Amino acid sequence: MAIEFVHDDHILVLDGRVLEIFRRHGQDAQRYHVAFLGVYVKPKGDRFKVQVGLSYGEQVLGGTTLTLDQVQFARFQEFIGYATAARDSAPNPPR
Repeated sequence: MAIEFVHDDHILVLDGRVLEIFRRHGQDAQRYHVAFLGVYVKPKGDRFKVQVGLSYGEQVLGGTTLTLDQVQFARFQEFIGYATAARDSAPNPPR
């Protein structure tokens, strides 16, 4: 069963071990296997800048950037926790 995180013009969908990012004004969705998923969070005052995309060393490439308030960030943490659990529950492809 897929779960979703909806924020402004973005919908993030976790379907098993694949996270998809849809944008209202984007032509293509982006797909990431949880083994290759990267998340970077930077607090900015009472908000959080969250980048979700391809993990590349210490960086996150591509994907999308969301600016979340504290309530939205708490919901995002719960959502991304499912992706982490999916990543940790089965063998991953080699890096």
